[in-house]
Amino acid sequence: MRYFRKYYKTMLLLMQVGIFFTCNPLKNDSSFLQVNTVVSDSLPMLHETGQLESIETFNINVPMRWNMEYRIVRLAPEGSFVQPGDTVVHFDMQPLQDRLSQAKKELQKVRQELKQVLEQNALALETQYKTIERLKMQYQIDSTRLANARYESKTTREQFALELEKTRLQLQRAFQNLEAQKIINAAKERLKRIKIEQARIKLDRILLMKDEMKLISDHAGIVIYPYYRSSGRKVKIKEGEVLFPGSTVIQVANLKRMKAVVTINEVDRSFIKEGQKVKITVVAYPDTVFSGEVVNIARVATEERKGSTVKVYPVDVYLDSGANYRLKPGLSVRAGIILDTLKNTFRVPNWCLFQKTNQTWIEPLGQKKIPVELIFRMDGFSYVRGALRDGMVLKSNRMIYE
Repeated sequence: MRYFRKYYKTMLLLMQVGIFFTCNPLKNDSSFLQVNTVVSDSLPMLHETGQLESIETFNINVPMRWNMEYRIVRLAPEGSFVQPGDTVVHFDMQPLQDRLSQAKKELQKVRQELKQVLEQNALALETQYKTIERLKMQYQIDSTRLANARYESKTTREQFALELEKTRLQLQRAFQNLEAQKIINAAKERLKRIKIEQARIKLDRILLMKDEMKLISDHAGIVIYPYYRSSGRKVKIKEGEVLFPGSTVIQVANLKRMKAVVTINEVDRSFIKEGQKVKITVVAYPDTVFSGEVVNIARVATEERKGSTVKVYPVDVYLDSGANYRLKPGLSVRAGIILDTLKNTFRVPNWCLFQKTNQTWIEPLGQKKIPVELIFRMDGFSYVRGALRDGMVLKSNRMIYE
């Protein structure tokens, strides 16, 4: 029984030692040699992920003057390159063609009505002029008859005088009727000409809309399909959709000016400021590193994802790449934001740093401790200065794990 207890204690001790060396990061194996290593690093970076966007994106919209819905029949392929003057959207012409035919018929109708009014006006004036000519002749006859009646009786002369006055009044009335007829004719003609102008304006608008049934890009760039809401969810625009005036149909992104939009955790927000340099790697092109600069940091934090308690700040990083057509909106990127440019600094794991009162040092394997100056800490590493060299393997601070 005593032998069994001694054996049991020995086995328990061996199990504890095995667990310690299996789980403890102090284990002296290849991973330990890689992790507990001094690295010469003068560019402390904060690494984040994001995606590319264009700094300049131009919207191609349905014209606001449209007063009906129009259906898309053809779109420029998403991701295709367009130049200024290229047609990027075609709408269904049939509804507009029906309106165009109707507008032409209306214009032809009011023009025919104007022709009829002008003919009627001319006939009415002709009638008035004939009446005036007839009355003028009658007035001359009555005047001559009255002049020749000086030897007639007084009663006869008075009768001739009354007839002459009657003719004069009729002639005066005829001139008044002529002026009134001219006014009436002018009003009728003006009304018809107004209707013609209205019909012509309507036709011109439809013809202008006909030209706009093909939307043209004014800028060079790559075609992007925007999202819109359908049944409570966001979907991309597609052929067959019916749009309202002012709706965005297509976006054209300028590839000469690109930016990376990355999100910064609220914990790291204090490290980021505008003007910091950034090294950017596009996941699709891992062999190329692009440079950039932090230009804008969101003032208000947003949720990392819906329902998450983690807050992040969107950050705009403008690329210095110029016209590089490999860079397209939507590509995933990894961005290393250079927090500072240091001199003669080394990066060591936090668990390899020893501190006591005002002293800070590290302990290389098989060597004496080396005093260091702590610059700052970030992401589990400390940036220090001291008599170190690249590749030193360090002891871990066991006090961290006790």
